[in-house]
Amino acid sequence: MSNLLAKLESRLMPIAQFFGSQRHFIAVRDGIVSAIPFTIIGSLFLIIAAPPFTADISTGIVFLDSFLLAWLHFAEANAGYIMAPYHASMGIMSLFICIASAYSLTNSYKKQPLSYVLSTVCIYIMVITPIKDGSILTSAMESQGILLSVFVALISVEIMRFVDDKGWTIRMPKGVPPVVSDSFSSLFPFGIAVIILFGLSLVCQVTTGKLIPDIFFSMFANVKASVDNVYMITLLIGLESFLFGFGVHPTTIVGAIINPISLMNTTANAEMIAKGMEATNIYTDPFFSFYIGIGGAGATLILCFMLLKSKSKQMKELGKIAVIPSIFNINEPLIFGLPIFLNPIMIIPFTIVPMVNTIIGWVVTAIGLVAPAYINAPWTAPAPFAAILSTMDWKAGILVICLMAIDGLIWYPFMKIYERQLLPKEEEEPNG
Repeated sequence: MSNLLAKLESRLMPIAQFFGSQRHFIAVRDGIVSAIPFTIIGSLFLIIAAPPFTADISTGIVFLDSFLLAWLHFAEANAGYIMAPYHASMGIMSLFICIASAYSLTNSYKKQPLSYVLSTVCIYIMVITPIKDGSILTSAMESQGILLSVFVALISVEIMRFVDDKGWTIRMPKGVPPVVSDSFSSLFPFGIAVIILFGLSLVCQVTTGKLIPDIFFSMFANVKASVDNVYMITLLIGLESFLFGFGVHPTTIVGAIINPISLMNTTANAEMIAKGMEATNIYTDPFFSFYIGIGGAGATLILCFMLLKSKSKQMKELGKIAVIPSIFNINEPLIFGLPIFLNPIMIIPFTIVPMVNTIIGWVVTAIGLVAPAYINAPWTAPAPFAAILSTMDWKAGILVICLMAIDGLIWYPFMKIYERQLLPKEEEEPNG
């Protein structure tokens, strides 16, 4: 077994190092992560504006019914004011991601971030703007435009960097303020990027009558459908967990594929709720954080509680250290302290449990027992409470508890096997 682990590690670590240092993957990751605060703030206002009940609500508790009706009437009377922060955050999510991705990639090349980012935003707006009336296609800034904004950011920066590296820029004399010098030095790179990308947009509009976003959305819809389903998501989640057991962080490889989809689905669900429709997307950021990864990668929260009762001193002490962080979905102390990392016994449930949670959570949501998530609660929030908040459905909390019970059944035999390995060593220590 040790030889097998050594071989796997030797094969996987170069892959991990490549994706962990590949600037374009890092830029995508940074763009997605940077948008999280906007989704949380927008979600809070959406909760206020779209109460999860109707006027015929009746709990039988007079005070509570009065409060809920007052909330509903307040939301209906002030919807325009309440939704303004939502439209200014989640409503233009793609624009923020474009900015953050361009900034990250520009920084990796040691270029002038301000000039490159401003140029990229301008190009992005040009690409999504029809030539006939000049109106900006705001739908391209919503959830469906996330990947398009990333592509535009990466391509724009690469074009400008190429031109800059060739020396095709205006060099100002010494003594000119850096802000002025940087502005003029970015003139040619920006201009050539505009010619290429806006020229491509013009060609698309003239030849097809469609904008680049329209063409991109239709192409991506088929790609997304092939990934955004219970089979592929379960497979990718299992691969992600397995790789993490060898030190390959989830965000480096699989995360670059499924994280944009989960963010798009979360935002799209919020848009549906804001329009008075029902949310339909199942795989969202909260689905991953509070169903798949209860306590962190591998759904290890229940394992922490079981460790507290372990006969092994090492496992019991580790449980005491790791349980509080795990409640808030931070489980690196457990992964590297138990360890699960490079542990042939513990890697098995570490891979299987998230896959089981994915399938159960997906089926329960798909048949309507629990509502899809549309509120992006902070990923560090305790799972039962955060699951309820994310879905505005109390049954989501029950689902989390049921998943933890099932997770415990899977984790238990592997924990006991590992415990039996440690006990003889611990008994020998005082005599050693």
